[in-house]
Amino acid sequence: MPSSSREERLKELGRMAMERRESANISLDDIYDKTRLRLEYLRGIEHGNYKGFPDLVYIRGFVRTYLNVIGADDLKADFLEQLGRERDPVPEAPPAAILSDGASKAAKGFKPASHFQLFAVLFLALVGAVCYVWYSVENGQMSWQQTDPIASVRAKEREPRNGAEAREPSRNGAALPAASDASAPGEASLDSSTMSIIPPSALPKPAETPKPHLRVEAVRDDVWMRVYIGDERVFDRTLKMGSAVSWDLTARARVTYGRPGAPDVSLNGKNLGAPNPSAKVSEGYFYDPDGTYGRQEKPKGQE
Repeated sequence: MPSSSREERLKELGRMAMERRESANISLDDIYDKTRLRLEYLRGIEHGNYKGFPDLVYIRGFVRTYLNVIGADDLKADFLEQLGRERDPVPEAPPAAILSDGASKAAKGFKPASHFQLFAVLFLALVGAVCYVWYSVENGQMSWQQTDPIASVRAKEREPRNGAEAREPSRNGAALPAASDASAPGEASLDSSTMSIIPPSALPKPAETPKPHLRVEAVRDDVWMRVYIGDERVFDRTLKMGSAVSWDLTARARVTYGRPGAPDVSLNGKNLGAPNPSAKVSEGYFYDPDGTYGRQEKPKGQE
């Protein structure tokens, strides 16, 4: 069927659907509240204008949802049949033979580097690096010996301090034993040569407390979502099946799902599963940083 006939039939079906909706006293805002389909998409279906819509698979889903809400399932087969018809083929780009001579010559003049040339460059670079390292070692500019920082600290501790080996005079002129003399019987002695200082970098770091975290993955189907963290809207679009999004929770998160049965939700690493596997319309849920979650009385996202 020509493209013009297809477009005319889609406009006619859209006009019939709009009459059904108006006879049922249902407004486009009512459909938006139930389905979360954008108003421009709803108007496009009724006017047969699908410019700006996503892929065909999404258009089919939008039409099914729209017809279910207004009670016009009998038009679904005609809609899907017309949407499935192909449009006129787009003319292909002109072949390279009809391009200008300058363009053809430029294309012929381009030759990618061969594998042999690339291998030769890499080999020369490797040989140059080996020669530089060998030269640096022979001239003392580089050493293979590695130093142990802890051993260096212990060696410094074993060195006698200034005046440590000498007798320290007391206040009355009598000589006092040096710090290295033997301790009195029955007293424990400390040998500084057996003591070592551990650098701060070698001490174990305290375990970090995991941050509150929310993760949503579209497992069963595409799902439209609107997400608020506190008063900031951080997400407002369709999450395709197989994709996932996540946020660090600094405040309460409020999430509205167009299809509550499509995604799986994880809060602070705990898998909560689908918000509501049996839901047919959009629903709103809240998630707190302390792990508390639940369903909202009214879906948030109409702010």
